[in-house]
Amino acid sequence: MSTPTSLPPATTPSRHPTIAPEHVPERRGSVTILSHTRRDADFILPRLFRIFTFWGNVEIDLTQALVGPGTSIIEIKCIMASVQILVPHDLRVENDVEALLASAEVRREAATAAPPDAPLVRVTGSTLLGSVEIKVIDPDAPGLLEKIRRRLGG
Repeated sequence: MSTPTSLPPATTPSRHPTIAPEHVPERRGSVTILSHTRRDADFILPRLFRIFTFWGNVEIDLTQALVGPGTSIIEIKCIMASVQILVPHDLRVENDVEALLASAEVRREAATAAPPDAPLVRVTGSTLLGSVEIKVIDPDAPGLLEKIRRRLGG
């Protein structure tokens, strides 16, 4: 039975949606120069996703992305630019980015951690006079307005 979308069906509905390894592209990438690039929604994370940005801004939102089982790599070359990667709490993430007069950090904003058998996103590369920020979030967590409303309501 096929779905109306062009994406393959998810194989594990209880955790982050994954797809069969044969449907995962080997490599893709993004080049951003003096511009802004955003990847989100029905994005399939390839095994190797390369990002080059110079005086630009790149946002990668993996909260709804389909990933393959095992390890996927995001390789970054960031020069006087910024890269932000949103990772849902049900994916594991490793940061191996080298920073020279720059910052490369993982900020965990989710209260729960990914299970040990969850797919792994390894972020590698380098940043020069730039910023690489990896935020681990719970996309279902209440936002700031909801938190304020709950506090005021009781």
